[in-house]
Amino acid sequence: MRKLLLLCALALGAVWAQDRPELNGVWRLDPARSAFSEVKLKAQTITIHQEDESIKIADAATEENGKERKLEYECNTNGKECVLKLSGQPFKVSAYYNGAVLVLIEQRKSNDAATRKRLKTSEDGKTLTIEIANLARPAQKPDSLVYAKSADR
Repeated sequence: MRKLLLLCALALGAVWAQDRPELNGVWRLDPARSAFSEVKLKAQTITIHQEDESIKIADAATEENGKERKLEYECNTNGKECVLKLSGQPFKVSAYYNGAVLVLIEQRKSNDAATRKRLKTSEDGKTLTIEIANLARPAQKPDSLVYAKSADR
């Protein structure tokens, strides 16, 4: 009986792990394949280090006007809120998996500046699509940013 329970637990764990997207790596924005609503990006590189219960994201971007921005954080992936600082201001992140999608809820300054990001990879693992919805403006169409996996690691 114990062996059967252990076997079932291992099988369920393997199925659950397969649902998670493989996000590890360096991802470079493909502006020509992306749809922006407000801030247009000239370039962006996102580096993701994914573990069983956490994710670390480093984001370096250049806007069309030349303004550069960098963001780096690590958070659990069980949906519990991580409280961080961004330019001295409170920055909250919640991360969880919804099947083959990693969902990030980011709150800056106040709940008025909240976004939901949905990260999903292509079947071949070479493309990452991030859908970004402004939760304060539900009628606004979400941005859809497309990234190519880089050979850099």
